[in-house]
Amino acid sequence: MGILDGVRILDMTHVWFGPYATMQLASMGAEVIKVEVPWGEMMRIPRPDTAIGGQNPIFMYLNRNKKSLTLNLRSEEGKKVYLDLLKVSDVVIQNFSPGTMERMGLGYEALKSVNPKIIYAALSGYGQTGPWAPRRSFDIVGQAMSGIMYQTGYQEDPNGPPIRTADAPGDLTPALWAVIGIMGALMHREKTGEGQMIDVSQVDVMMAQCPSIVTYTNVSRTREELRELQQRSFTGLYGRVKAKDGWVVVGAPRGNIFDRLKKIIGLEEIESREPIDEWVGHRPVKEVLEMFEEGGVPCAPVLKPEEVEDNPHVQARNGIIVVDHSKAGPIKQPNFPVKLEKTPGVVTAPSPLLGEHNEEIVTKLLGYSNEEYEALKEKHIFG
Repeated sequence: MGILDGVRILDMTHVWFGPYATMQLASMGAEVIKVEVPWGEMMRIPRPDTAIGGQNPIFMYLNRNKKSLTLNLRSEEGKKVYLDLLKVSDVVIQNFSPGTMERMGLGYEALKSVNPKIIYAALSGYGQTGPWAPRRSFDIVGQAMSGIMYQTGYQEDPNGPPIRTADAPGDLTPALWAVIGIMGALMHREKTGEGQMIDVSQVDVMMAQCPSIVTYTNVSRTREELRELQQRSFTGLYGRVKAKDGWVVVGAPRGNIFDRLKKIIGLEEIESREPIDEWVGHRPVKEVLEMFEEGGVPCAPVLKPEEVEDNPHVQARNGIIVVDHSKAGPIKQPNFPVKLEKTPGVVTAPSPLLGEHNEEIVTKLLGYSNEEYEALKEKHIFG
């Protein structure tokens, strides 16, 4: 039994931001119905160099455990099906540009009039209010606007360019905050019977994920002055180091941990990182990790994505699972990451084919007759 068993979610999202949120909710037991345009959302289209069985591997990951319903929401019949579905649902989540749902007649106020208890999560780049709300956004916008992109580049090279963090934290982190908001709204509704709107902005979330803002907006010294002060004395090592056959990361700030590192290396004092670089650089990764771990210094190998599944700790935690897809075959994917003792998150189904559950949802869930369903098909309501 999942913690969200009995919760039904209408998933109007696309690309990475929204689907990552609904994937987590589905893993916790929610029934997620992915409502798509008749030709399917853009992430269904794979890159030729990474397609597996004609499928996009990222789409298959982000949309597992979901059902697919295709609907032409520009038609009155399509809207009626959607509103009938709304009446028996708990949550709507969408990541269109602000105003899009309203122009279709499906904004929060319109949906609330049909189902007053609905929880409506609107995900966007800049939020639903403010002068920049209408602007379009991707992951990189959240990274850039929050200071994270600049800070990542500055730490690498103060005179170099800003650096984008890989794998879209500007999408995936806001998605998790959307999950937090939805879970909180479900608890509130359980207590009061009230639904509510949730406004999640990539920029807002990424700002909250950048503690450097607190330093640089409150300390009187400039960024350059702070860096100069930090360079006057070596405060320990916190970063990557090149070994003989690969890379490791080491976390050894001044104090007890740094004293342990000095003991391992065999030096009474270390005033720069050069002695550490030299010591590590003459040894293979395996030896460095063993010696640092035995000596109580936090460290880890820097793995490529394709190396992660072979790590014994990842294997012991069942971190990578295999999901069988009808078109692509067995696909390796990260598992649901939170270990819940009583209500574990599970992956029970692969990503759906386009419109795979149209008939099931319309006839079995909504109670339309077979004749009514066929009539809607003839009018191309489902594509």
